[in-house]
Amino acid sequence: MSPALAQQKNNAVTSIPKVLVRSPNPAKLAEFYKALGFSETARNQNSVNFYLEGDVGAFEVLKMDEGTQPSGPKTSRTQQGVVAIFEVTDQDALVARAKAAGATLVERWDAPDRPATIYYIGDPENNVLGFAARNHHPRIKTP
Repeated sequence: MSPALAQQKNNAVTSIPKVLVRSPNPAKLAEFYKALGFSETARNQNSVNFYLEGDVGAFEVLKMDEGTQPSGPKTSRTQQGVVAIFEVTDQDALVARAKAAGATLVERWDAPDRPATIYYIGDPENNVLGFAARNHHPRIKTP
């Protein structure tokens, strides 16, 4: 659906401009994402911001409510309630950096209907994010 057509429909969802994760210590967790290759663009006492290449979206690590703790470890991508999937230019390099930075989970998933692989990675606070090759799905038009 084109953006123009989406604007004509009520309640149309047109993009995913920002993905958020929460942490008791955003600055510390942000170091993991910097090690993966995310580029930091802004920081304050409650958040660290990253913009995606081409300014097509943002990723933000925000402070959790005081006294709140991250969820427990995941042994599978399907144990996470919500997973954002980012497209990357080099999956192998990203997986290597994730392992070196202390990823808690690295799970490979291969699409049964097309040549596409997604690596699901658990960060040090057990948030699970997916990383796919650019243009991994024929219906998703990446800018």
